Amino acid sequence: MTMREGSTGGNVTYLQISLLMLCFDPNGIDGSFGPGTTKAVKLYQTARGFTVDGIVGPVTWGNLQTEIKTIQQLLKNKGYLSTVDGLPSQNTLSAVKEFQTNNGLTANGQVGPATLAKLKDANTPNKPVPKSYVVTMAQLKALGWTKLTDSLLADLNKAIAFYNLSGIQSIRHFISQCAHESALGYYTQEIANGSAYEGRTDLGNIYPGDGPKYKGAGFIQMTGRSNYQSFANSIGDQKVMDGVTYVAANYPWKSAGYWWYKNGMTAFCNNGATVDQVTKRVNGGYNGLESRRAYYNKCVTIFV
Repeated sequence: MTMREGSTGGNVTYLQISLLMLCFDPNGIDGSFGPGTTKAVKLYQTARGFTVDGIVGPVTWGNLQTEIKTIQQLLKNKGYLSTVDGLPSQNTLSAVKEFQTNNGLTANGQVGPATLAKLKDANTPNKPVPKSYVVTMAQLKALGWTKLTDSLLADLNKAIAFYNLSGIQSIRHFISQCAHESALGYYTQEIANGSAYEGRTDLGNIYPGDGPKYKGAGFIQMTGRSNYQSFANSIGDQKVMDGVTYVAANYPWKSAGYWWYKNGMTAFCNNGATVDQVTKRVNGGYNGLESRRAYYNKCVTIFV
């Protein structure tokens, strides 16, 4: 893998988060390798004794991943993270900030000497484990959810527990966003045939047929081979790679929970995010904003 100024995509986002966490601020996390990222890469290469060219090749990338894995493992040891892969999503960054907040540190996401010392300190307490929220059939009915079954409800509560979607604000936003995206549970997969995703290497679709096979599944429409594989690894079920039909039938809620977890939405919501802000992250824009806001307002009265 090689990235340089002008590169875009998910790997650039991972790179930018990595640099920020290691105290080499790339001047924004936007998935676009601009001058600020080049400067940060050069500073990182200088500090590590590598060739200083601003290009992220195998040596620079490999070392970044090794350092990030170390931080992720420390976060996992303290109960703030469940995945150690060297590819920090917004969830890893949120975990750092949450750890910092809980331990009286500046919540900037940068793992400097003070944060690292706290992470390594055996006397630093583990993350408090909140009581998992349990959604009832009556609550989903009150929201107007369709096609209710015991297995569907079980999938929702397993998602909440497995991905620690704790905090009433996170629950309200999660369910209201899923309500809009799925038309209250009517759609468990994307209506379009997925051909638009064919050849989308940024989604990991590198084989013929990947577009339709890995089109949007579940109540937030997880999309792309890479996301399917990460989800499969997360829950330990490689049949997820059978594609959209399997995920839609078995994990409509849990796949949505995985997306919520991966993108650091629980901390984001519980820290006071608005419906507009949550919608921007989920949708990439503001499509259906009034509908999402109406579902959220209803959820406020139901999920207490």
